[in-house]
Amino acid sequence: MAAGNTLLFEFSQNLDDRFITTDSLMERALPMIEHYMGAQRVFFFNWNAGNSIISQRMMCESGNNYYLQEDIYVDPGAPEIIKFLHDGVMDAPALEYPAVYVLLVWRTPLNSIQTLQSRQATRSQYGVLRVERFKVNKPFAREDKELLLGLARELCVKLNMAEIDHYNTAQLKRAVALNDLAQVFATSIRLSDSLEEILKSVQSSFCFDRTSLYLADPQTGKMQGLSVDIAGDIKKVDEQDGLLGRFCGACTQEFGQCPAFGISDISITLPLRLQNKNLGCLVFDNVLSRSPISQEDVLSLRQFSAQIALAIDNARLFEKVQELSNYDDLTKLTLRRFFNETFAQEIYRSRRFNLTFSLLLMDIDYFKSINDEYGHVLGDEALKAVSEVIRSSLRQTDIPCRFGGDEIMILFPRTTGEEALSIAKRLAAKVSAVKLPDRLTRGADIKLSVSQGIAVFPYDGDDQTDLVRRADDALYYVKEHGRGLCKLYGEIAEDKKAE
Repeated sequence: MAAGNTLLFEFSQNLDDRFITTDSLMERALPMIEHYMGAQRVFFFNWNAGNSIISQRMMCESGNNYYLQEDIYVDPGAPEIIKFLHDGVMDAPALEYPAVYVLLVWRTPLNSIQTLQSRQATRSQYGVLRVERFKVNKPFAREDKELLLGLARELCVKLNMAEIDHYNTAQLKRAVALNDLAQVFATSIRLSDSLEEILKSVQSSFCFDRTSLYLADPQTGKMQGLSVDIAGDIKKVDEQDGLLGRFCGACTQEFGQCPAFGISDISITLPLRLQNKNLGCLVFDNVLSRSPISQEDVLSLRQFSAQIALAIDNARLFEKVQELSNYDDLTKLTLRRFFNETFAQEIYRSRRFNLTFSLLLMDIDYFKSINDEYGHVLGDEALKAVSEVIRSSLRQTDIPCRFGGDEIMILFPRTTGEEALSIAKRLAAKVSAVKLPDRLTRGADIKLSVSQGIAVFPYDGDDQTDLVRRADDALYYVKEHGRGLCKLYGEIAEDKKAE
């Protein structure tokens, strides 16, 4: 017995290192058990005592460890199994050489969705060792089994400690990740950049198969969003995505009561709410890997869904402020400061890639007379109507600007002078069809027209100052020669030579 106690003490001492995983612990323990028991092979099995399958995980033979995967059926109601659970040790039946099973029972911290509502801190984990003497025909005596039971008890203590270490390490890693996420949320400003940054940060921290973010457009109410997979690849999703049919935009119920949201073993769907306003929803899933999602993930994501909602709302507010600072309130066209920044970028890009673009300068004919005779209210109405024609007629890449008073400047990227001239004629035709409100014109039929001048990069100038001056020269020429027309600067240069 004293020799057995010495072996148990030595076994415990050799397992006093910090093991982050149970596998690393078993890699150390199995060769020692093989040596102490005079065995030639030791197997380790996981066993969910609630079902009839034990899963082979690892084998040690001649001091070498091998990972295995094999499921073995057992009948949990069989008398020998019931006795094994009671005694903790059992001779292996139906083998031609001596072998014995020993039961392992340790505690592991709860970390699963199924146990989220149980309020229990730990649960029992079961395992089985099978020790074989297949090279020597030496049955396991009572003293051998007692020693094996002692080794199993020591091993269970170490398994429990390894589970706690693993849990604490995961918690520490999660705390660091959540702190990093908080920094992302706090510094998220531009919505388009924020969404990708938030998704990638959540995905890298939690490592789901897929993380998806769906937002409701404040104007249209339509749902659109982004999805990032385990590889970090981002893709856009829209209302065709099957999940969006489950989103309950007007839902005001508490989380867990609303059928649109919920938790399963492999997915979490959380609403993004802020001040009783539904912004959208977040979805995290392990549909491909089928890996269960831990309760810690659920609790963390519940907490951070509010912060994500706040970050998104802040980003939207920032974009609204940016919009107000970049766009004229009356015409909804860009302001001169913002336009000049874009203008400079277009010159840089066109120089670098040898591209052409056109610059158009327009003003409303006899605008001062309209203001003087009918008042500034009608003048504002005329300016708004012309701006609406421009905004509804241009391409997405074209950039219109209220340059000052009734002057409007339009930048046409990658557009030749002839193409810009064609666009200008269409704009002039649409402006001439505008009908101003009778209540402001006192019954007069006021026909609007515009005069326009165009300069082309790089032929008419290669910087902002020259191009604006050339477009202004072309506009001034049109106003001197009858108004309501559009001219390229290159054309008026030729006309001046002819004159």
